[in-house]
Amino acid sequence: MIQPEKYNERNMLNYKELPKGVLNINLIQLFSTVGYAVLMGLLNFYLNNHTSLTRTEANTLTASFFALNFLFHLLGGTVGGRYLSFRGLFCASLLLQFIGLILIAIHQHTIILIGMATFITGSGLNVSCINMMLTQLFSQDDKRRRIAFSINYSFMNMGFVLSFFVAGILQGHDLYSLAFIFAAACIIIAVLIHLKTWKYVHDKGTYFADVFSKSDARFYVAPVIVIACLIFAYFLMHHPELASQLIYVVFVIVLAYMLFLASKQEKAYRTKIYAYLILTVASAIFACVQGLQSTALENFVEFNTSKSLFGIPIQPATVNMFESLGVIVFGFILASLMKKRQEQQKPYKPGYLVTKGLSFYIIAFLMIPLGIILAGETHLVHVIFPILLLIIVSAGEIHVNAVNYAMAGEMIKPHHQGLFTGYLFMNVAFGINLAGPISNFALGHSENAQNITAASTNPMYMKVFLIMTGVAIVITIIFGLLMRMLNRMLDAQKLQPILESELE
Repeated sequence: MIQPEKYNERNMLNYKELPKGVLNINLIQLFSTVGYAVLMGLLNFYLNNHTSLTRTEANTLTASFFALNFLFHLLGGTVGGRYLSFRGLFCASLLLQFIGLILIAIHQHTIILIGMATFITGSGLNVSCINMMLTQLFSQDDKRRRIAFSINYSFMNMGFVLSFFVAGILQGHDLYSLAFIFAAACIIIAVLIHLKTWKYVHDKGTYFADVFSKSDARFYVAPVIVIACLIFAYFLMHHPELASQLIYVVFVIVLAYMLFLASKQEKAYRTKIYAYLILTVASAIFACVQGLQSTALENFVEFNTSKSLFGIPIQPATVNMFESLGVIVFGFILASLMKKRQEQQKPYKPGYLVTKGLSFYIIAFLMIPLGIILAGETHLVHVIFPILLLIIVSAGEIHVNAVNYAMAGEMIKPHHQGLFTGYLFMNVAFGINLAGPISNFALGHSENAQNITAASTNPMYMKVFLIMTGVAIVITIIFGLLMRMLNRMLDAQKLQPILESELE
């Protein structure tokens, strides 16, 4: 590993100057996210068009499906590094996603649900693992971690762009199964790259590496947990309303545990934990928007817009591509800005970046009401308005998520990092889970596609996004004030040892 003090700041984005394995992890991120992105773009319409589910039932199941993905991220952060190495659990998760996508491609309701349960178990367990594999390539005080996560986040969205582009084309020809098979092939590529990266991403300082790997229990504990997750996920695919309620309950319980854990730590570490818990709230807001992408916004594009951009037909799955394109561009811009600030010895404070990211959401949410106002007598909104919403959201997203993903490595002690990374995704599960009720509220009482019209649903979308704008304003103000207070506390802790040494 390259030591931070020996590192040449001018080559911040040069892979040769970064720890071995960083480039491979970025490539893994690109191909491993294709399955999730294809489902994000197509699942809602696939369930409505190829099963007996109504539009609102498909909304509820889709939102619960993606929220359950992030609920399992919490479990992945707990199991990975404890009962199985992060790299071992990640490899198993990729294989589960491959099997799940193949099953989802079969046009049979029961098999689709089995495939969804299998995929979501694999997808849910893997993200904490890839984040921890990346974060452990750097020492805890190495600020390059933030740049690495920013670039990694951009690579993930390259995979999303590829996915949404292909998904949009295949959706236009009703070739849903072919899209899922394409995603499964990308998963196999990710597995091959991961096996090549294996030697660089072993666990460091985790419970598994230090203790559990020497126990015979390692051969059966992790498999039992994964099988239990599969059974549990399959049950929840049949009861999506229960899944939604469960996520709210688990979120409250986990938050209470985190606060209890913080109260048992020394003052300096306790303050860092509180700061981390506040930072993660911002991810819940973005997650709600991400959940709306696969439900409300896709419905809005399908039934309430012209579905044409400069004369080019636009499918709902294709619209999501613009958000990922924005993340790629803004990700590299943010990485360059962070590099310049670090060269000047004036790194951005995490609270500043996250508060700035939240402020972008305020502008983004106003795009839909503006489009509805300008729609005129046809009631059909120009598709540029949901596209603008997603591009602006992407600017906020890269500030919020890339920073939050890196914070566990900087603020949390190694033996707690997996748990707190999992908690970050619990916030995301909470946010995505809100998307289902919001989407159904916007549809009103329209259960089937033939009953959904722009004239009848535009007023509901107007109300939903104006309320979200108001909430974003309030949260951004509160968040900014809280982070200023916490930044002062953290700065005071850094100065205290210096003052004590001078007094001595």
